[in-house]
Amino acid sequence: MAAANPWDPASSQTAAGLLLNHLVASGIVTKEMLDVSKKMAPCFVNFSRLQQISDIQAEIYQLRNVMFCKA
Repeated sequence: MAAANPWDPASSQTAAGLLLNHLVASGIVTKEMLDVSKKMAPCFVNFSRLQQISDIQAEIYQLRNVMFCKA
């Protein structure tokens, strides 16, 4: 067995990937089930966007404080 390239993230499997492969091999889940569940739910997309907006606003706030404190 060849060693995985540590610099190529696609060449090594994660623990989650190994578990999913085991579950598919044992028949507990199917590849179709995984494909359906791969699609992100709209509520999580919106949450992710809100989190990004919140992070950007916090960064702007911090930068404003730094600019006005040094001025």
